[in-house]
Amino acid sequence: MRKGTLFGVILALLSCPLPARAQRSAAGEAGPFAPPLWSASGGSGSASPEAARLLAPSVSQSFYDIAFELAHSRDATGSELEQAIALLRAALELDSGAKAVRPLLIDVACRQRERDYSSMVYGLLVDYVDEFADLEVAEHAIEYLLGRVNSREERERLLEQMIGTVGSKNTILGSDLAGRLGLLKAQKADFEAARFYLLQAYKNNRYNKAAFAKLLELSPEDISPATYLERLRLALRENPSDIETAVAFAQYAEQLQLYEVAAAAYGYCVELFAYLYPSEPVPARIYLPWAISSYNTRQGQSRCLEIAKRLREQGRFDLRLEAIAGKAAVKIGDMEMATRTFQAAEEKTRQLLILQEATQGSTDPDSPGRDRGPHVSCEQLAWFYCFALPIPDRALDWANKAYKADPNSPVSAAILSYALVMNKEVESAKSLISNYERSQISDLTLAQIQLAQGQADLAVETLNSAIAMDPGSFAAERAREILARQGRNYVPPIEPDAVLALLTRVFGDALVPAFTPPEQAISALLELRSDTFPYGSELSGIVAIANNSSEPLVISDDCLFKGNIRIDAEISGDLDVSIPNLVFTQTRTAFLGEPGRSVLIPARLMSGELKKTLLTYPQASLEIKFTLYLDPVVTKEGKITNRLTRIRPATVRVERPGVVLTGKDLRKQFNAISQPGQGQKIETARLFVGLLAEQHVMSGGKPLYRFMYADWMEPLLRSALVHESGLLRNPAEDQWIVKVHTMAEMLALPLDHAMTSAVAENLNHGKWPVRMMAIYLLNKNQQGEFDRVLQWIVKNDPSGPVRDMAIALSGAVSG
Repeated sequence: MRKGTLFGVILALLSCPLPARAQRSAAGEAGPFAPPLWSASGGSGSASPEAARLLAPSVSQSFYDIAFELAHSRDATGSELEQAIALLRAALELDSGAKAVRPLLIDVACRQRERDYSSMVYGLLVDYVDEFADLEVAEHAIEYLLGRVNSREERERLLEQMIGTVGSKNTILGSDLAGRLGLLKAQKADFEAARFYLLQAYKNNRYNKAAFAKLLELSPEDISPATYLERLRLALRENPSDIETAVAFAQYAEQLQLYEVAAAAYGYCVELFAYLYPSEPVPARIYLPWAISSYNTRQGQSRCLEIAKRLREQGRFDLRLEAIAGKAAVKIGDMEMATRTFQAAEEKTRQLLILQEATQGSTDPDSPGRDRGPHVSCEQLAWFYCFALPIPDRALDWANKAYKADPNSPVSAAILSYALVMNKEVESAKSLISNYERSQISDLTLAQIQLAQGQADLAVETLNSAIAMDPGSFAAERAREILARQGRNYVPPIEPDAVLALLTRVFGDALVPAFTPPEQAISALLELRSDTFPYGSELSGIVAIANNSSEPLVISDDCLFKGNIRIDAEISGDLDVSIPNLVFTQTRTAFLGEPGRSVLIPARLMSGELKKTLLTYPQASLEIKFTLYLDPVVTKEGKITNRLTRIRPATVRVERPGVVLTGKDLRKQFNAISQPGQGQKIETARLFVGLLAEQHVMSGGKPLYRFMYADWMEPLLRSALVHESGLLRNPAEDQWIVKVHTMAEMLALPLDHAMTSAVAENLNHGKWPVRMMAIYLLNKNQQGEFDRVLQWIVKNDPSGPVRDMAIALSGAVSG
């Protein structure tokens, strides 16, 4: 029969009156099923009474499965997205408690740019969000809703509304919404309101960097030094492999005179640097403040000696570090060690100066010592004799040389002025420092000049100013000594113990985390229910991200783990198929992973090409290897790997045995179709449709593997579908669910005339899910030949979900 004739029959079928239970009066028509406004439960305001009466979780799941495939197909069109939306809304009508439906419906609706789904997305978001909601889905919805309003005032009103309806249900989202509103208030110079919302945002989520940065800009008085240090510490928790964040935390702790914290933090930096750059030496910007912080601790001076020893063992020399080591030896009372350290430093410096002088005028790049090895300057040596090993005449000699080499240097001038004071040449020092910008050493010099002139109170003020510039330096130490002789003590503007007390309340004793390499801090597994699964059964997994460190694992875009998951599949056995990107998603169902626990992420594996292959080849014996990637990246060689490359991609294998068929078993299943019940019939439908699909594929050429086939099989399988009491045509009232599942299984099967006729009869079925599935299946197999049928359904079908699907299939979607 020709297609035109067949669809004439279909139209004739449709023109017959529907059963009374499926009819509605023309006067009761309420327009399209997809109005812009939805109730908070996610249901449509115009759902038909028929739809409201049906409860069918398995059919809801079937609609969700189809929608999932549409939504995750490559380059899904607007029409396909509309079909997915229609299916998902229908799924909610059949099971309003289906947890997976709302987040997928939110995602699909936000991707559909051809129609405004703002009201629906808002209602879904309110229903969906709780403390366990996927933040990626929720933030996508928020971006979509904000993008659909036209003015700043409308965005402000929308954010204020969402703070109450959505933000109250999820602390992290509440912080995000308040932060967004604060930024909008700041844009229109409403700084008091901006401050209020930004403070609220940061209070709710201390990891909200955007709110913190804007608050620091607008109202720095609200950010105490303790709060600022806490933010740096939290930033280190977010990304413990960020060397700049680690250094910033150490530096600020040092600035606040929390020297035990600073020394430990610099030690962390040393370990991290060695991990990140194993072939490079630790730079001075890390080891020098590490040493000086250790020097200023209560009992950590011996670490200075260890740091200097480590540097020497690497063939390196730093006069500043040797000075700290010598002073540390003095501080712990080991005068013999101090003498050896100072003498060795002096001797090494002399040797280096001789070598530098010998090569200074050479133009030979291979000249011994040229641009190689340690380097010292006159300025460093002058500083050494001023503050590390005070010898006035040597200090003045080297200071003059440094100043002569660079008379424009404020540092050289300050050191020379200090050396002059050491040598009692106060007037010369006074005239020198007046020509340069102030610095710690110049203020120290000025204070001593002021004391010599009898200006004690002014000198005390100058000394306090000098110490505040760098409280941990040797110059500050000398300033404290002079203050003590005046009967005064330095009082820091910020009390270190108060800051320490606040940090201890937040972080406990772990003020500085122990450095843990990322590959030891995080591990990942893809967990499956079993290593074997039969044909037709569900194949799903759980991605378990284990936090093996002592710190919470923060999951966000700027963190160690960003939440991106990719799973590839490799099929072997009777078939060889590679399926990249079987799963690719960013998920943040958990914001923090507690130490010693795992973040669990569901992974839908039975989808896409894998699902099609497994269902189309029921008699194939297959092994599937899954490979899990975290935050995947492409290497220079074009290979996929984890962003944290030292964490190896996790793999797991599972077997899918082929179905073993016998004629007796097939006939037994065929005969069971006429028996009561639904579950076994749905399984039979899946198997029989799969066997028909397998035979269709195998008929096109050489069989891909050994499989059972007999001449009687295909008629039996087809009869199971199209017989008057078969899976598609059984007239029993309770068999409508079986019909929906059967048609869903047939989506990948080419339909012949008999199958098309059997499916078409369901266009007149009394249950709307049956009609909806029938038009979806027929349209998929008869594209271009089904428009007249769709037009009739749009005008005449009593069910909103069915009309919605017909509109989506016809592509006649209006905004």
